[in-house]
Amino acid sequence: MQIKTKRYNLTAKEFRRLIRTDYFKKMKWTLIIIIVLILFNLFSSLLLLDDQIPWFVFLLLAGLFYLTIIPFMINVKGQSKLNFMNRYCEIDENFFTVFYEDGSIVKLKFDHISKAVKGTDYYFFYLNKNQFHYLPLSALETEQDIHRLDLFLAGKQLVKLW
Repeated sequence: MQIKTKRYNLTAKEFRRLIRTDYFKKMKWTLIIIIVLILFNLFSSLLLLDDQIPWFVFLLLAGLFYLTIIPFMINVKGQSKLNFMNRYCEIDENFFTVFYEDGSIVKLKFDHISKAVKGTDYYFFYLNKNQFHYLPLSALETEQDIHRLDLFLAGKQLVKLW
């Protein structure tokens, strides 16, 4: 199996969107728990006819604000220039290789990729919990390449098809 992608690049706006998407997917349950605790405390204070809002609600609101504002504070200027260069990928049975326009090459063994996540228009190839390589589906040549990549990643147990 040999899959070669078209050239693609990542803009600063897309980079911020990807970081936000990844962050909120990871923090989904934490945010849900905090919102439930806030609502529980507000309703319990209203049901007890206590005209004061508990201090715990303010603490939870501050935590919620802090957790939701983090992805918007990311400084793109501090990121590696490699993130925004034109590149293309080659995928074979053993390696995921990224070729950058300046001649840089990143060659990863699939054994070093901890998981792959398929979104609606992208793949994330995670090296660890917070570091990933981005591959847009639009960079793949055909639907057949997308299907072959899905089956290959499922065979390597990096992604689930269902």
